Amino acid sequence: MDEGVHEIVIVGNYKVLNVTCSNITFVGKGKDQTTIRGGFQVQNQQNVRFEGLAVMTSRVGLSFAGSETNVDVLKCVVKECKYNGMVVDGGATVTATQCEFMENGHIGVVCDNANTKVRLHDCKVHHHGFDGLVAYDHAVVDLYGTKTDIHSNKRFGIFAFDNAKVNIHLPSQHNTSHDNVGEDRSQNRGGSIANINADGTFTHVPVVVDDDAEY
Repeated sequence: MDEGVHEIVIVGNYKVLNVTCSNITFVGKGKDQTTIRGGFQVQNQQNVRFEGLAVMTSRVGLSFAGSETNVDVLKCVVKECKYNGMVVDGGATVTATQCEFMENGHIGVVCDNANTKVRLHDCKVHHHGFDGLVAYDHAVVDLYGTKTDIHSNKRFGIFAFDNAKVNIHLPSQHNTSHDNVGEDRSQNRGGSIANINADGTFTHVPVVVDDDAEY
């Protein structure tokens, strides 16, 4: 896609493009040059890729669902959506690399359901109305890269509950989640947030256990 602003045609009350085929790539000229006003939805499609785009002003910027879904998101920014930046559920597998999720109304990245797997490499997640990263209902999220930065969200930086796991593949001294209005890390109902050491062992840094917090 060329430089400039591209509008997704409104379907009902939603500006969403439903991706209905596998093996497709959406490539822009860069997140500062190609803007999509609207969101993308992928369900049970494989080898879908988004690269070099700014996705904004939808209800949800990126929505990926289904056990057959496999998506890569590279060097994109998702911002100013009414609710959430990226939602991954239903057993989908998603990898986001060098992406930025910012200034969405509720949450930057939401991951839920068993067999849902999300990897975030060098991603920035900040300035959301509620939380930066939320994982629940047995979802597994892995964070990689020293440029990973989750900050300035109005409630929690990272929130894991209902047996979800957030694995941080960085030293415990890395400032992964910081300067959030509520807590930087919060977990309840079996949720787990831990740093993974080079030898494969876990380090559980101090985490707030908030039995009242809910998604």
